[in-house]
Amino acid sequence: MFIVRVLDRLLLSIAGLSLVLMLVIFFSDDSHLSARPLTSQKTTRLDREMPVSLNNTSYSDHQELKSADVDVALDRYFEEIRVNPERGEEDLRLVDELVPEESGLAPSAVQPEVTEQATEPTAPAPHEKPSAKPKRGARVQVVKHAVKPGESVWRLAQRYGVSVATIVNANKIKEKTVIQPGDTLRIPDRTGIFVKTKRSESLTEIAKRYKVPAETVRKANGLAGVTIAPGKELFLPGASPLPEIRYVKQKVFSWPIRANNRLTSTFGWRIHPITKNRAFHSGIDIGASMKTPIHAAADGVVVFSGDGGSYGNMIILRHKNGLFTVYGHASKLIAKKGKFVRRGQKIALVGSTGASTGAHLHFEVKSTSKHVNPHIALKKTERVAVKNKDA
Repeated sequence: MFIVRVLDRLLLSIAGLSLVLMLVIFFSDDSHLSARPLTSQKTTRLDREMPVSLNNTSYSDHQELKSADVDVALDRYFEEIRVNPERGEEDLRLVDELVPEESGLAPSAVQPEVTEQATEPTAPAPHEKPSAKPKRGARVQVVKHAVKPGESVWRLAQRYGVSVATIVNANKIKEKTVIQPGDTLRIPDRTGIFVKTKRSESLTEIAKRYKVPAETVRKANGLAGVTIAPGKELFLPGASPLPEIRYVKQKVFSWPIRANNRLTSTFGWRIHPITKNRAFHSGIDIGASMKTPIHAAADGVVVFSGDGGSYGNMIILRHKNGLFTVYGHASKLIAKKGKFVRRGQKIALVGSTGASTGAHLHFEVKSTSKHVNPHIALKKTERVAVKNKDA
């Protein structure tokens, strides 16, 4: 009898351990949020190094793990840009990673078929390629192009053989503007910029300031002499806008919540507030009042805005250097998918949606497969060019 009782207790112990193990496995993907105040949570330094580039700096304090809801959203995004590569190219342009003049990816430019008399001829069909490249005259010709689905500023720059800056300048749009089907753009047949003359300003002075030959400017605009009237628009072939920039040191990522906030959970191993099991926390939790504004930590493109499962209402931004930031548990989403947002722009409001125990923001910094410690990412700095107000 004694042996039977011992065996019974042993079997019950094994069954109990099995149940605990199953619960740990079941809840392991949900280990990411708490709104409880930070107490004595200890982070564990990783044994092996898996460098991630942040501002051209490699460091090892990050973790390779799976966050099911975030990974599902990112997998969906990458599938979308696989099917629609123009979307991916435009996103890369918006985060300053694709420069047509330097990337070496530019296809053969397609020049619009124009004549000397037509200053605004019809644009060629999207996939039309002339059998022979037409000879370009000395005088600039301008095409009016109706934007079609799938087209982007970068694609149009490649197609017409001009720089992105040329199209941006010619249409007085911002560099980060996302063009929409139905928009009409004017595109010159060569790289350059348009400028308006000021009072008492000669053609020679303008050419000297922008470092282009005065004779080239005169021919490109069909001028008889060097005298020009104030307010006249001139095209300067090969010229670039005067930058007039200054360099400043700034954080790669800024804090996403500016109002009164408190850190309620750090990056690393912790006791999960819902399952009560030890699990890895893939971001940081920032406690704040309900509906407190959440700001973009850096310039980026919204690749996901919607229901993130256990993350609740979630936004994911794509940034340069192959990094993404994740904002979870919002009460309201403001930034829309596909839009470019600036650092500090309001993108959502604090909430407690999804697997959450109270109002807070769950914030992550990650690459496609690795999570970066947000504490380190938020301390990194970079040297950036800032345009002066009078530029």
